[in-house]
Amino acid sequence: MDDKKSPKRRLRKSSKHRLRTSLQAIKPKVRDPLHSCDAKTGARRNTCHDDSTSPTRSVPLASQKPNFEGITLIWYDPKINKNEDTMQTAEELREINDCVILHSNQADCVKYMQSVENEKIFLILSGKEAMSILSKTKPLKQLDSIFIFCLNVKKYQYLLEKYDLIVDIYDERSNLINSIKQNVELLQRQLYTFNFYNEHTEKATRDISKESAEFLWFQLFKDVLLQMPRNQQAKQELIVFSRQYYRGNRKEYENIIEFEKLYQSDNSIYWYTKDSFLYRLVNKALRTEDIEQLHIFRFFISDLSSMLAKIHKEQNVGQKQIITLYRGLKLEIDEYNRLKQNLGCIISTNGFLSTSRSDKEAIEFAMKRTKRNNVIPVLYEIECNLNVLESVVFADITEYSEFKKEQEVLFDVGSTFKIESINKNEQLNMDVVKLITTDDGIKMVQKYIELNRTMNEETSPNILFGILLIQMGKYDQSLNYFTNLLDIPDEKVDEGRIYSAMGSAYLCKGELEESHQIADHAYRIMIEAKHSRIKDSTRPMTVMAHIYLRKKMYEKSLDFYFEVLKIHKDFHGRKHLDTAETLNHIGNVYYKMEEYSKALSFYRNSFEIRKAQLPYIHLGIAASLNNLGLVHWKTKDMDEAVNCFQESLKIRKQVLPSNHNDIIQSLDNLTHLFYENHDIENSLKYFTETLNIQKIKFDPDDRHDLLSRLKTKFGTIME
Repeated sequence: MDDKKSPKRRLRKSSKHRLRTSLQAIKPKVRDPLHSCDAKTGARRNTCHDDSTSPTRSVPLASQKPNFEGITLIWYDPKINKNEDTMQTAEELREINDCVILHSNQADCVKYMQSVENEKIFLILSGKEAMSILSKTKPLKQLDSIFIFCLNVKKYQYLLEKYDLIVDIYDERSNLINSIKQNVELLQRQLYTFNFYNEHTEKATRDISKESAEFLWFQLFKDVLLQMPRNQQAKQELIVFSRQYYRGNRKEYENIIEFEKLYQSDNSIYWYTKDSFLYRLVNKALRTEDIEQLHIFRFFISDLSSMLAKIHKEQNVGQKQIITLYRGLKLEIDEYNRLKQNLGCIISTNGFLSTSRSDKEAIEFAMKRTKRNNVIPVLYEIECNLNVLESVVFADITEYSEFKKEQEVLFDVGSTFKIESINKNEQLNMDVVKLITTDDGIKMVQKYIELNRTMNEETSPNILFGILLIQMGKYDQSLNYFTNLLDIPDEKVDEGRIYSAMGSAYLCKGELEESHQIADHAYRIMIEAKHSRIKDSTRPMTVMAHIYLRKKMYEKSLDFYFEVLKIHKDFHGRKHLDTAETLNHIGNVYYKMEEYSKALSFYRNSFEIRKAQLPYIHLGIAASLNNLGLVHWKTKDMDEAVNCFQESLKIRKQVLPSNHNDIIQSLDNLTHLFYENHDIENSLKYFTETLNIQKIKFDPDDRHDLLSRLKTKFGTIME
């Protein structure tokens, strides 16, 4: 291969058969969504039984399906057996709550409960076993309610005083099942998430909570989801998943059949308010920000959001009044304290927020009897000023709902509110939290969303969804997503763009050979197209340039980058963001070649273009500042290097998940720079922050250990 030829000529053709064979060999294994990892944490999802195992015994966790609902119902009894009565009870429980686990081994039962992270647990026990197992489960925050099922109620009455979470003691199966049903319905209404975050004002940029970044990415994903096709294929994907998940659950199977036959976009609200699989699965996916699940239910979420927007416009056109809405609930004390600590802050709901025009209805709900002592009744009083609101969507859904009498008003996903006040209402004997609906939350991220649309206007929403996964650092998820996208029958997809994005994901994972092979394939698809896609070919060419940079093949890397730069200038001009990105990449090569003056020149040119076209709080600005800091460090301009690194870190903290590699990179740069310059206090400050993010155990008071770790990482400081 002649290294002096242009990248186009260097990428010689080979047979499509050989390429496809090799690509097939490195395709990521597609994870079954019913046996996959949690989208947010990467941990294995909590699992419940599937049809291949008997519902009347403990089964190994690996053979169980994940719980995509909000509640796990566990029945523990050493004498539990596989008789007809037990089977019947288990089936009745499944119709109330699909995830039902039966355990006869105490150690397995406790281990399972400890593994549950994103659900609440309802635990059914015999009176005889209660003391033994409850002594081991008392610290479990996820344990919500306990039901004692035994023959002698009086014998175990003392347990009610000893354990606050015990709802009651039952000797009749029908009473037990009715109580569980009531408590499941009550808790389903309580399960929601408010995210807290500070505004991205100049004053606040120095103290931004990690939820700000999560809110931004959630809004970006929502924006892309709403752009994705709402077609029969998307609907069928939802149905196939739901059928598989609820296999063996007669009640939900009937609901799924009804949905398949009768569902239309304009009755999405009815289906959301109906007590069925959609309400539970959609809410859990939204509450936990489970990206894989959100994609599966994109069809329904888009329909529901669009329907709410349509009704909101019809109901509020020309309206200028202030209306007040209410939501009553039992709030956990930790969440209540968090509200009090964040007075004046903006909060956002991940899911659809249900409220009522009737304060009486909300108060009754908040005051419903419970024996839990870790919750208090709270009334949310939500003020909506139609004179000023522009972007928050909410609609009175009374005529569309299955439950007409509730006077329900539903807020769209991602609505934002300001915590105005929290006061005790002595007459009601409950706290009233006053919220003011505000556009401020959306305004904070609107520029970012609009810029994302502009930069990707030629990218289909289906592909953009996977690209967002890469940008969030979810590389394996993106590869699974793109592989599934390629495998959809009869789906017209841009294979060149998909393979190019997959090449980027493999590059981010450090799998250079796989990345090169796929990027090369993407390039050939584009160049060999009927109408050669020169402009699009810059994407896989950039991936290959990155690979050569990683391999320290700097001349090859520069050949690719300069070819890409020429194409960008020809198609976009000298001041385009794509041009700025390539200038930055060229700076990276010169930096690695230790030609720092050239690197600084390219970095500065890139930064000037980005500053002129991007909001300051943007990853492109953060990347430029980080790279400028590196050059200043190498050229001994330490003050300027520190300023650049610190500014880059602040931006990254605002727009990236808290454990993202780019944040760790910024912290490492500051740790190393201060260590090298004998500023041990500052070095330790950033080093311990890195250890916390990476969840590496350390004693913050053991200075000797921390210094030893620094020395191991960066070597001995030279005098």
